Amino acid sequence: MDTEQPKLRNHLMAIPVRHEKTVHVVLQDQEGLSRETVILSPGAYFLVTLMNGSNTLVDIQAAYMRQFGQILFREELEELIGRLDAHFFLENDRSRAYREQIAAEFRSRPRRQAFLAGSGYEADPDKLRAQLLGFFSRELGGPGDAELHRSGKKLLGLVAPHIDLRAGGPCFAHAYKALLEAAPVGTCIILGTGHEPLSRYFALTRKDFETPLGPVAVDTVFVDELCLRAPFDLFIDELAHRREHTIEFQTLFLRLLLPEVRIVPILCSFGVEEMEERVETIVVMVQALKETIKAHERPVCLLASVDLAHIGPRYGDSSQPHSGTVRETALADQRLLEAVGAGDADAFASILIRERNSRRVCGLPPLYTMLKVLEGRAQGEILHYTSAEVDPYHSFVSFTAMALYEQGN
Repeated sequence: MDTEQPKLRNHLMAIPVRHEKTVHVVLQDQEGLSRETVILSPGAYFLVTLMNGSNTLVDIQAAYMRQFGQILFREELEELIGRLDAHFFLENDRSRAYREQIAAEFRSRPRRQAFLAGSGYEADPDKLRAQLLGFFSRELGGPGDAELHRSGKKLLGLVAPHIDLRAGGPCFAHAYKALLEAAPVGTCIILGTGHEPLSRYFALTRKDFETPLGPVAVDTVFVDELCLRAPFDLFIDELAHRREHTIEFQTLFLRLLLPEVRIVPILCSFGVEEMEERVETIVVMVQALKETIKAHERPVCLLASVDLAHIGPRYGDSSQPHSGTVRETALADQRLLEAVGAGDADAFASILIRERNSRRVCGLPPLYTMLKVLEGRAQGEILHYTSAEVDPYHSFVSFTAMALYEQGN
């Protein structure tokens, strides 16, 4: 282990937590090399922020002395570095080798494993079935029974959350109630929010998704046709699918309610800058999706797996939210969702560009992609909207369920 110029890995999230009168920081790995967390004191977190691959241990010790007026012994600093390295939190030969090992294992498996079974939701099939169906209960805020009631309305797009099921389960249920009531769909293109950068903004996989209820099959015909139309490799960042939950959560409901439906799993990751500049990669991907949908023999629905605003100290805000913050956020979300309901991609983009996405709407890439693909064809309605607190500092996430039907339905 090279400890002389330690470098923290990218894709680590720092979350403040209060213990008694002191605010500590919890480090979590968003890339998934480690499922463990490291809790840091304020002093330790200061040290970690200096681990950029350029500062030597002597540099870090000197900075600590200037900041706190105390001597930091080399043994203490090395002990912290050892803790980080044990969890693969440092960018070094050890973490790179482990990343390659994980990538090779993922590529060798015929299916994408259920990464969060047993932690994000029930792993036992009977318990999971009861958990998912329970979200439809009106007493819990759900839409009622989870039975087929076909109305004949053509559903072109669906918006569902991807927040923790325990916080947003009824909102998921509202979205899937609309899918159960619409005209039959053969293929769902799941546009999942990618929570890490993707070199080409989109990442596709051909792997079927495992769930405790059985596998969800990929529509390989659609995937092959899409790849022929896209002028770049859609599988460069396929490994991002390994642990990303935004598509995994949707497959649970699809396997339970509509097991015959096939999926096209696409992760999307870009920001307001890319929307503002109308980046060519996004433009050609939208066109490839439009053409493939038009030529496909099965009825297709786009499913955007998104959350909306992320507000509070957990997400970098300096102050704690209050009831007024929640109301203000709901009003801002309403303006954004009016653009979604109108099927207006440019209006949607303009709002977030004007705000510079200061409310951290993480569902930006899937929503924009869906709206561009359905441009001029869809009109939508909000089925459910709410928010959920995620920490003791009243940080919260807002989310929604929406249905976008063919114009004139």
